[in-house]
Amino acid sequence: MNCFECATEHQATTPAVTVCSQCGAASCVQHTRVAHAHKEVGYSPGAPSERDLGRRMFCPTCAPESAHAVEVR
Repeated sequence: MNCFECATEHQATTPAVTVCSQCGAASCVQHTRVAHAHKEVGYSPGAPSERDLGRRMFCPTCAPESAHAVEVR
């Protein structure tokens, strides 16, 4: 599977490394954005409780503001 962004923007065939957790588009390392997902699991007046669901991968279009680029080492 190839990166959707590379294919549509640059007519390139770059292998995808992940799939967007929001829309399902394939993304290469350059176009993948990473963020942590949180879910409110309980609520008592004045003390909402959140649970960290872990990392989520996104394409540039669906990435939330808190998302960051993938670090390649």
